[in-house]
Amino acid sequence: MASRADSAADPDPFLSGLWRSMMEIHNAVLRDIESELAKHHRISLNEYDTLVNIPPQGIRLRELKNRVVLTQSAVSRVCDRLVERGLVTRLPVAEDARGAVIQLTDAGRKLQRRAARTDAEVLERAFASRLSRAQLESLRDILVQLGAGDHPESSGEG
Repeated sequence: MASRADSAADPDPFLSGLWRSMMEIHNAVLRDIESELAKHHRISLNEYDTLVNIPPQGIRLRELKNRVVLTQSAVSRVCDRLVERGLVTRLPVAEDARGAVIQLTDAGRKLQRRAARTDAEVLERAFASRLSRAQLESLRDILVQLGAGDHPESSGEG
């Protein structure tokens, strides 16, 4: 008879397969998005993630670091590249010598909108067009339950 410890160590093939499928879909969609962003807009996925997380009024660099899926130093490097390309400005904060506010330039806003449309097209093609609205809503509900729906974009409210 197997002990409880032995059975806990045995992987559940269903769960392992499900997790593997989720990772493969995630990777495939990210590759498609990255490819389309590079092809149509000459930006990386990290640059896009940074651009879409800059609100119209701008954002403190330290707050931006909490919004993107990058390390602190990577966000700074991405912002430096975006400044060099004229897509964002980095403004000093008077009361904080090390602080900075990141704001989109007109060119950055235009690129942000165009790239967001490209992203939406890839998402539609990659999985949204393959599922019914009810299935998409169920998927959203599951992700919210798992804790991945903590972002306003996931709420379905736009």
